[in-house]
Amino acid sequence: MSDGELKYPKWQAEFQEAVIELDREKLFGKIQKFEVAVFTRLQELASDSDHHDERQAIDDAASTLREVKKHKLSHPDRNKIDETHRR
Repeated sequence: MSDGELKYPKWQAEFQEAVIELDREKLFGKIQKFEVAVFTRLQELASDSDHHDERQAIDDAASTLREVKKHKLSHPDRNKIDETHRR
């Protein structure tokens, strides 16, 4: 899919690349690229109260990548860690 077909091209390509990556070493780098792209985009949107749909799409993509990290990188679920420390 080309950038021209993406609804939010400033970060969606990085998201798509991370989701389909099978190589664990490459996946980590692609997730980092996604996180940098999202951080940059959120900085651009910081002074704009519009773009609710894009902000929701970013939240959904970030949630998906948390699951990818957990399953493909054996990254522990942060909520489980937090619950363990509360006990």
